[in-house]
Amino acid sequence: MNTQAPEARLNRTDGAVEIVAVFETIQGEGPFAGSPAVFVRLAGCNLRCPACDSLYTLGRNFITPLELVESVRVRRPSGLVVITGGEPYRQQLGPGVLALVQAGFGVQIETNGSLYWEDFPFDLATIVCSPKGAIDRRLEPHINAWKYVISADAVDPTDGLPTSALGMPTPPARPQSNPPGVRVYVQPADAQDPETNMANLKAAMHSCFQFGYYLSIQTHKLLGLP
Repeated sequence: MNTQAPEARLNRTDGAVEIVAVFETIQGEGPFAGSPAVFVRLAGCNLRCPACDSLYTLGRNFITPLELVESVRVRRPSGLVVITGGEPYRQQLGPGVLALVQAGFGVQIETNGSLYWEDFPFDLATIVCSPKGAIDRRLEPHINAWKYVISADAVDPTDGLPTSALGMPTPPARPQSNPPGVRVYVQPADAQDPETNMANLKAAMHSCFQFGYYLSIQTHKLLGLP
């Protein structure tokens, strides 16, 4: 059970962001699955999903955009940077993303979609939205991919998407439009139980077969990576 308390939006004027970890791994989910990447896990989240398996409140410290670039570069000199959390859009990411792109990195943001920054440079990053409830619809035109966590006992038969994600009480938001190239991924929930996980995987595959979604299976966990 996730006991990390929800936190309010954080807006610093110096561009610094609060992080808990920077590490090299293989992106195991979504549109960049299989890509070597540096993950930047930001501190805090505006939600508290009961079944969330990420630690995003321990060992936190602030770093400037320049320090962010250097922290990434010592792990990989180029390639993909995935900014995750917690909830990345709890903080003002624009200066850090701009610094990473100017240094030659590609950037992916993993967001629950519930927060929005008017001045974020959306054209510089790939936005993957994994809703856990309602989203801020101003974000939707900038979303490049949707990702839904599937549990076998919580699937809507009319669209094959979850009626609840990670134990949250309300159904996760659905796309209101279907622009070309914006994929929907379904990912079996990791219940830490082989039998339940197999049922979740079968439910996710069924949604793919029936509705044409793309399967995401957390490849990094199969590889024993963070």
